[in-house]
Amino acid sequence: MNDILFVRFDPLEDSIESVPNLPGNYIVTLRKGISLPDIGITPFFTMFQGMNVIYIGLAGTSLQDRDIKKHFKGNAGSSTLRKSIGCLFGYELIPRDSQFKKNKKTKFSKEDEILLSTWMTHNLLLFYYPNTDYISIEEKLIQKYNPPLNLDKNMNPINKEFRAKLSLLRNVVPCQDSNSIFVANTDSRVKRIGGIGLYVEIWEKMLPFILSAIEKREDSTIIGSDIFENVGKRKRSGYSFRLNISDAEVPIKKGSAVARDLKKVLDASLKFRELAKGHFITISMDKSCRLYVTVV
Repeated sequence: MNDILFVRFDPLEDSIESVPNLPGNYIVTLRKGISLPDIGITPFFTMFQGMNVIYIGLAGTSLQDRDIKKHFKGNAGSSTLRKSIGCLFGYELIPRDSQFKKNKKTKFSKEDEILLSTWMTHNLLLFYYPNTDYISIEEKLIQKYNPPLNLDKNMNPINKEFRAKLSLLRNVVPCQDSNSIFVANTDSRVKRIGGIGLYVEIWEKMLPFILSAIEKREDSTIIGSDIFENVGKRKRSGYSFRLNISDAEVPIKKGSAVARDLKKVLDASLKFRELAKGHFITISMDKSCRLYVTVV
């Protein structure tokens, strides 16, 4: 298979309309310098155009619908890729709809799906190839690249242990009468945080983006006020804040529970301290709940 046949799609830069409504194959990779969430087993990656391949799929009718709308903007109930990545993060599976007893389909909470979309948009790239021989081509691509998130049609002994653990995470049976939000430990080296605050859960789930932004030296993303409002409304002061972090020392921000809970998560992350050591970092959030990370 000639790599030149594949067209690159960057969800941060390219429009949905740029992907054709045609059948074909696609390859999903991590951006350079990005890793999958740690589950205690490090997968082996094969590179495509200099980037680590994590998933290979096909679209029988529309690459645009399958690649963009279901993977990057859908929910885990209709996207194998989304479900696998969310399970690696530790997001709690819930029934997709009222027919769960019959279809056994699951997804994540609205808040987790939003966070997952944000992470995927900022950390993944997709390469697509329109064609009608997509079934046989998919088999060849899986054999060639051994993507760790492909559980079906992948018999490669390399990554077998990783795939087995991912399969177990994906097959957890959700509690159908539970409305609780699972606190995902997105950094395997985060210690247990004492004095859990209202917003710690949110910041634990945003930690991968923050770490990635520090590595890039600058980035921003919309979190959305609805996620914070579901936890605790702050009608007067809102959720905006600014933290000036010097040499991995996160200051105490008086008057902002949102910033104080972010400090708890950052202080507990060994990865953050490694990245922040010797740097001046500003983390801020405006009134529209857009998060900014800048490294000086």
